[in-house]
Amino acid sequence: MFHKNKMEKIEKNGFNYLENGKILKAKREYIKGLAIDPNNVFILNNLAQVYKMLNEKDKSKGYLERFVEECDRQSVGNDEQILIMKIYALADLKRDSQFNETVNLLVELYPENTFGLYQKSMILEKDKKPQEALKYINKILELDAHNIVALLAKGRNLVELKEYDKAEECYNLVFKIEPKNKAAINLKAKLFKTKNNQENTICAHDLMLKGVEFWEREDLKKADNFLNKALEMDSSFDEIWYCRGELFVRMGRINDAINSFNKAFEINPESGGIVKKKEFYKMLNAMKKVNTILGYEK
Repeated sequence: MFHKNKMEKIEKNGFNYLENGKILKAKREYIKGLAIDPNNVFILNNLAQVYKMLNEKDKSKGYLERFVEECDRQSVGNDEQILIMKIYALADLKRDSQFNETVNLLVELYPENTFGLYQKSMILEKDKKPQEALKYINKILELDAHNIVALLAKGRNLVELKEYDKAEECYNLVFKIEPKNKAAINLKAKLFKTKNNQENTICAHDLMLKGVEFWEREDLKKADNFLNKALEMDSSFDEIWYCRGELFVRMGRINDAINSFNKAFEINPESGGIVKKKEFYKMLNAMKKVNTILGYEK
């Protein structure tokens, strides 16, 4: 009991140190744990991750190899959490055959584990089997209709099947959940280029992506410039209007924001996932009123 309690305390301390960015303290804690139990798979895996954070690749690889060996030796590989850890380890070790076998085992034993379903879909996508990949992606979406990673994967595989309209629907659903999702913006740009055989041209979503990137760097003027150029190129996409509306809110230009949101909702009444528009506009008008009092807007 004393041994078990001490190991639990070490694991808890190590986790807390990592959460607070105290990597060296976490390393010391896990090394203490390894001295007590040299074959503890959780400690071995956590030490591998710590050394990876410290950019000590050889040590990280060594602990990952020991972790995989211990999983097999102790026959603990059927535990759901350990299987997930093992999949990550095998990916880092680039052991493709074992990786595929472990993913298959996870999906077989835990058919509702979304991580396993996604990894299986990725194996099939990589093997250029989009129809089979979609079977696993759709299982994820049955469990979680708003799983962004699965929606993006579904879009990619639908593009491979030349089902462009359905792929676009997937990306549009992502925009309702995360209006500035960069992966969705990039994939939608690729979709239009593939659909129109214009791989080497710039489209509105390329410019939208640039706008979002400058926004993330807090260069709001350049962000606005690129979003404006995107709309000059093609003003038919509600996600670009909605994105620009959000940017105007960030810039304190509430009247411009309202006009931009109006355009977005004209194109798509559910743009940005906004359903209760009355409350939405009430908030914006309150902000506009404050700006008017302060003399920022007329």
